[in-house]
Amino acid sequence: MRRDITVPAHRSTQLQPRPIVVFDGDCGLCNGFVAWLIRRDPQAHFLIAGSAGEVGRAALSAMGLPLEIAQSTLVIARPEGPALKSDASLTVAAGLTWPWRVLARAARAVPRRARDRVYDAIAARRPRRPAEDAACGTPPPGLVDQWRARLASLEDVAALTAR
Repeated sequence: MRRDITVPAHRSTQLQPRPIVVFDGDCGLCNGFVAWLIRRDPQAHFLIAGSAGEVGRAALSAMGLPLEIAQSTLVIARPEGPALKSDASLTVAAGLTWPWRVLARAARAVPRRARDRVYDAIAARRPRRPAEDAACGTPPPGLVDQWRARLASLEDVAALTAR
């Protein structure tokens, strides 16, 4: 099922495949990151999928990644290929508006190896919180409708690899 989105007048009416943020729905930090993203992405540039669900697994598979990777790594499934760990975080920030886009550009000056060490240290300490539905995570009460509207579909995954 394709979700309707509002397309700003300055954008083409031909929709490009949207990146899919694949996250661990049982991770408190990951759920918080997705809530943060939804609040700062009013144009709905990014879709979301919990790694435990059919869509999340399909996105990982379409990117040629093992399914277990999303238990410890944020993944952005994109037409040009996956972004992982710190690159995934910076890909999201770069897709947002001021000041996130500028901060992402500046952070890319730090070598990936150093960025990923910080990412791994944070990921190792992230809180586990069983979700009601690990396939889509746990939205905060005020974001339930927006969260559900951002859930990717299998058609969205297919669009990423259709080129």
